[in-house]
Amino acid sequence: MDTRERIMDTALTLFADSGYEAVSIRDVCREVGIKESSVYYHFKNKRDILDSLLNRFEDHVNALLAVFRSASMTGETPPSFDWMDTYFFDQYLFDPFCNKLMRLMMIEQFHDEQIREAYERWLFTEPYRIETSAFLMLAKVGVIPEADAAQMGRNYYANITMLIFRHLLNGALTEERKDAFRTEAHAYINTIIKQLGGKENV
Repeated sequence: MDTRERIMDTALTLFADSGYEAVSIRDVCREVGIKESSVYYHFKNKRDILDSLLNRFEDHVNALLAVFRSASMTGETPPSFDWMDTYFFDQYLFDPFCNKLMRLMMIEQFHDEQIREAYERWLFTEPYRIETSAFLMLAKVGVIPEADAAQMGRNYYANITMLIFRHLLNGALTEERKDAFRTEAHAYINTIIKQLGGKENV
């Protein structure tokens, strides 16, 4: 990991633990083990580090969304919801970088309008849109009645969001917490799949 990456990684950990305002460039340098001048070689200021982290987060999530959109257009999204487990769980919710960024957004939403907007978009608006769209896709191929799709999407979003805040954003992101989330999420997904007349996930 090069110096720029170490600065970003360390800053994100400190921001997620203590909040952006509580962390100084000096704090970051001390943890990385570099002089302050080294930070300014890579970043204009502390805000530039934060903006770089937010941009990286958006790039990561947009790449995942591109997979979802591709599946929607080709009809490859299966009723088993395996794609949700692989992309939404493993590569988003369980990803250490994404988890820390979400924690940072939770803290700083009260102090920074740009972060509040990102928090609203990436923890609520986009997940709700994606999850509801998945049920609309199932309706489109005749798996569920179209009239039920929107309500099922809302119910799924509400239940999964509750599990996210209970297990993944409430304390350190441990394997035990991830396992607890996955177990409860799979149980809920399997309930839906039974209702759809499909085969349960393992």
